[in-house]
Amino acid sequence: MPDLTLAEVAALGDLLTQLSPNLALALAEQINRDLTLDSPTIEPVPIQDLLFRADNVAQTTFNLSAPFSAESVFLVSEEVGHLFVDLIEGNAGIDPPVTLLDVQMEKLAAAMNGLARGLAVALTNLTGDMVELEASTTTIGPIALPPVFALDGVAIQARLPLNIPGLIDTELTFLFTPDLARTLATGSSTEIGIDPSDSHGGILGEDELAAMLSGMSGAAGAGTVPSAPAASGDAFGGPMPSQPGSSPFAPFPSAGQEAMPRGLDLILDIPLDVTVELGRVRMLIKDVLELASGSIVELDRVAGEPVDLLVNGRLIAKGEVVVIEDNFGIRITEIISPADRVAGLGKGR
Repeated sequence: MPDLTLAEVAALGDLLTQLSPNLALALAEQINRDLTLDSPTIEPVPIQDLLFRADNVAQTTFNLSAPFSAESVFLVSEEVGHLFVDLIEGNAGIDPPVTLLDVQMEKLAAAMNGLARGLAVALTNLTGDMVELEASTTTIGPIALPPVFALDGVAIQARLPLNIPGLIDTELTFLFTPDLARTLATGSSTEIGIDPSDSHGGILGEDELAAMLSGMSGAAGAGTVPSAPAASGDAFGGPMPSQPGSSPFAPFPSAGQEAMPRGLDLILDIPLDVTVELGRVRMLIKDVLELASGSIVELDRVAGEPVDLLVNGRLIAKGEVVVIEDNFGIRITEIISPADRVAGLGKGR
């Protein structure tokens, strides 16, 4: 499987199998009907195969907080989306609406948002680290993948059999980038002490098992293993905006890998000014006075270079500008250690 080892595929399958009862409960609460989700089938699918599908789907594009922040997709068929709406409205699901009104689309979007939030809660419970749903958008139509998927050329598809007793047997499909799939696999494997890079599927020898047990107490609470850099690839026919998870820059260590300074919890509620700096330039006063509408100011930053993230004027990270719905954001691509960040807060650059 491109970009994923067999052990990583197995770890991802185990993760989704563990999460499926939580996901089923989250979805059941949204549509007011009991249902089951079974163990997934995982396979790589070329992006072009997904984009050339002729059927319409009810698709939710979402992203969670770090380290799972790359945009992902889950979807069901359009017919199942209409069935969900009928159940949400308190009907039996026997005669779903043929088309959805705006108010019904809002109900479907709310339900799918609840499912995505259920995934975040399930990951929080499994890993012990807070995972939050940052954004989700639901549409009905042909599959429309976020640009981040173009970087690899393939998506990792996980199909979970979905059964609503007495109504339908169908599938809930997740689409992850290979990079995020690996992050999910390594994160879940770390929880149970398996190395996903192990070519023999995570089976430990006696010496390895003894070493793992002797170091288990020190490993408790370790941070999530950072994802590997995404492979480069062709975009969808031209320039495209950056999206969370699509960074061309080198990966950075997880903040959870380094111990925070003692006593830091005493100051965690202190507000700070956070600034994103695109670039700087020095100008003469006369040049500033000559600025007018339409003037162009050239900055000391090369196009495509990461922008700076400043806290109280102190450089703590670099990142790339992304667009989340109608707002600008920044995807962190490089960061210094927590101890150095705390020591530098309030100081100059």
